[in-house]
Amino acid sequence: MKIGILGGTFDPMHRGHAYLARAVLKVFNLDRVLLMVSYLAHHKGKQKITSPFHRYAMVVLNLLEEENLYASRWELDRKKRSYTIETLQHFTSRYPQHQYCFIAGSDSLKELHLWKDYVTLLKEHCFIFVQRPGATADLDEVELPASSRQKIQRVCEQDKPIIRPGQSFLISLDAPAISGSWLREIIASGKQPSSDIISLPVLQFIKKHRLYENNQDRLTEGL
Repeated sequence: MKIGILGGTFDPMHRGHAYLARAVLKVFNLDRVLLMVSYLAHHKGKQKITSPFHRYAMVVLNLLEEENLYASRWELDRKKRSYTIETLQHFTSRYPQHQYCFIAGSDSLKELHLWKDYVTLLKEHCFIFVQRPGATADLDEVELPASSRQKIQRVCEQDKPIIRPGQSFLISLDAPAISGSWLREIIASGKQPSSDIISLPVLQFIKKHRLYENNQDRLTEGL
């Protein structure tokens, strides 16, 4: 099988995440996409994030009616920060019969030179970088060695790109401009986001557990 891994904190899970997973699934002819809920994100620094239990539950609720999209708690079960290189090496070695690609936004591409073992990541694994509104990446300007930059190919939906180890892609998929931080601010202000932004089951879960309310201490404990 050809499997995509979309990592993130999903704090909260919103329509943009599902749109991105579905679009990549279709364009790259994948068999499934795993939405990998991170235990703690490296780029968040000391910012508090919602408990792993709540974030994973929101992903599960959002995917109840989705086909070929699955929630994964592999990184959560490790109960420590996971590097992308560790995640990909685990899946490719444990399930060598499958092909994997890691899905990330163009903002991640801009910071890829800060990732652990980024040269090995591009040399041995496959990435799909999706242009994000307001954070588009110019492949000629990213801070990567020329040898690493050459492993990333600009493609469009019509190209019908095929994933394989050592080949990565940069693509525009008209992903909706939704950010978790913006959505949390909307909810904290007492407003109800549109169903075009967040699914009703996820919104009901947020209300039930009073997530993102002003001055609420957002937990970071494990499951």
